[in-house]
Amino acid sequence: MSNYSYYRKPPLPLRHKMGDLVNVIKNTRARHTLPKATKGNRYLVLSNYTNSLGTTKYIVIDNEGTEHFTTEKAVEKVLNFSLEDSPVWSQAKRIWMDRTYIPVFATHKYAYSGMPYVASRDGNSRFIRPISSKDDNDGAWIHKDYVHDHDVKLFMSSSFPPDVKKQGEISETVTFRIPLWLAEKHGLFK
Repeated sequence: MSNYSYYRKPPLPLRHKMGDLVNVIKNTRARHTLPKATKGNRYLVLSNYTNSLGTTKYIVIDNEGTEHFTTEKAVEKVLNFSLEDSPVWSQAKRIWMDRTYIPVFATHKYAYSGMPYVASRDGNSRFIRPISSKDDNDGAWIHKDYVHDHDVKLFMSSSFPPDVKKQGEISETVTFRIPLWLAEKHGLFK
């Protein structure tokens, strides 16, 4: 056994992911443009990021769909929680999405195999192009987790049948809702 075991770093704390329910166990001292999550309440995790000082911050919503923020050290995960089985938190997420997502138009492109869309290997992302794009290589990969819950089925499918003769051609125009920052980033909204 090594005498250097005391040099090992402690394990990283468990990061909470999108769709987890957390209890706020203490108020945070961190600063943010959003209001702070309050001690004693439950929130649904939307996203997380680590700032330059190493603090992991969470963007969360309350049961009315209002955004707040907190830090990793201020929360603990509610075990055995499933968003699909919770009508209250599913409704809160839907309210938040309806308020913050914007509709965009984009086109699918026939894949090399003749499918009416270009998909990622795992099948969870689609390659879409802005309608205004003139460049065949212009476009972006959008994961289904960033698409509004009501638009995922349309976004992931096509009404056109596979056709190998049309490979590389524009397939169809689809409309779906995504967060504003994502639409601006990929040129789908200016």
